[in-house]
Amino acid sequence: MKRFDPKQVVVLIDGTKISDWADGSDVIAFAFNADAGGYTMGADGTGVFIGNADRSGKLTLKIKQHSPDSAELMKLYNQQKNDLKGFTPITLSIRDLLNDDQLTAQNGYFTTSPTLTRGQGHNANEFIIEFEKANLNLAEGL
Repeated sequence: MKRFDPKQVVVLIDGTKISDWADGSDVIAFAFNADAGGYTMGADGTGVFIGNADRSGKLTLKIKQHSPDSAELMKLYNQQKNDLKGFTPITLSIRDLLNDDQLTAQNGYFTTSPTLTRGQGHNANEFIIEFEKANLNLAEGL
């Protein structure tokens, strides 16, 4: 039997802890932008594997509407939008303290503008940040 506790996942954006997640199983999602590489096959059926140096990736965070974390991320987004020259690229650290999964990333920028949705129920605020370089280590866990 394996164990997981979402309260044991620590997300740091520029050293600031983000933890006021919306409901769902995908409130923290990361994917590399490119595959690790691919084969180029010759006419004789043999091939060569070409490794891809692209280590960029996309992070999607879903935060409760009106939370302090949402306000903090919106502030960071506005800093980027209003002063790109003076904006310091975002750093990311995610660690599952229980299972030792780790993700670090550097040189991040918001690539998708936040949206506003309101209605009869809760609407999560979604923030998408792309990073130039990321390193992911998934452990066996408990």
